[in-house]
Amino acid sequence: MKHIFQIVVVSVLAALFALPAQAAKYQEMEVADGGSISGQVTYTGKVKMRTVLPTKDKDVCGKARKEPTILVGEGGAVQDAVVYIKEIASGKAWPEMARPVINNVDCIFEPRVQVAKRGKVDILNSDPVLHNSHGYYGKATAFNVALPFKDAKVTKILKRNGVVRTDCDAHGWMLGWVVVVPNPYHMQTGADGNFMIDNVPPGDYTLVVWQESVGETEIPISVQAGATTDASVQLN
Repeated sequence: MKHIFQIVVVSVLAALFALPAQAAKYQEMEVADGGSISGQVTYTGKVKMRTVLPTKDKDVCGKARKEPTILVGEGGAVQDAVVYIKEIASGKAWPEMARPVINNVDCIFEPRVQVAKRGKVDILNSDPVLHNSHGYYGKATAFNVALPFKDAKVTKILKRNGVVRTDCDAHGWMLGWVVVVPNPYHMQTGADGNFMIDNVPPGDYTLVVWQESVGETEIPISVQAGATTDASVQLN
């Protein structure tokens, strides 16, 4: 029996040591001679439309309609793309970031896309109907909260980095996104599709461009001291 116990203990320890190491926590520091990354996110393909068919609570949720799966403006500029450096050990301090809010308004998540850091998120119901906001990291549940009445609010924790897709279990057409970024080197594009990420320590990095219907696009970049690197990207 003792021999079996020893075998089990050794096996467990071996399995633990075989686990991949956790990513080091981002360290804030003063950046000397930092560079910048700028560019524009554009789209060259045909914009696909998503059909929204409210099946209940139509007085609040509205009528059937079509929505674009990607917001494209003048010159193909993409709105609500999220651009960030994938891995960087240290650099500038995190900016002040308001706590993210996922608001159910007229059976629509507002905002549809937002950026956050790990930490608290408020989930709010502004409608006079039941909502059940259900967030996922891939297939794993990030949160699952019932909001049975108007002005109901629940606070949850976004425990790790990654893209959180939010659905409503009561209204299956609702869709929203929170991109939990790993460091302060990020930006969400506006209507012009432009982005600027500054004060980046010189070095080689991978830039990630995420858009809800396209997914992630990775771009290798090199940042030089005091210089601006163009990282414009065309999605299709």
